[in-house]
Amino acid sequence: MKADKNAIILAHYYQTGDIQDIADFTGDSLALSQKAASNDAEIILFAGVKFMAETAKILAPVKKYFCLIWMQ
Repeated sequence: MKADKNAIILAHYYQTGDIQDIADFTGDSLALSQKAASNDAEIILFAGVKFMAETAKILAPVKKYFCLIWMQ
């Protein structure tokens, strides 16, 4: 489904191992926001904090962002 939708999953390293296992990239907030902006995926799913998706949206506003918020 990720390939069909041209999507990637980004997980903050504070996420549990099972979430990190399915992520395409794992890292800190800044690295994940930069990764969201520097790839060709059209849909970005963040498993982390809300501001990461907000920061990435500023860096690459034409992409679609979804965020699984586990803390504000």
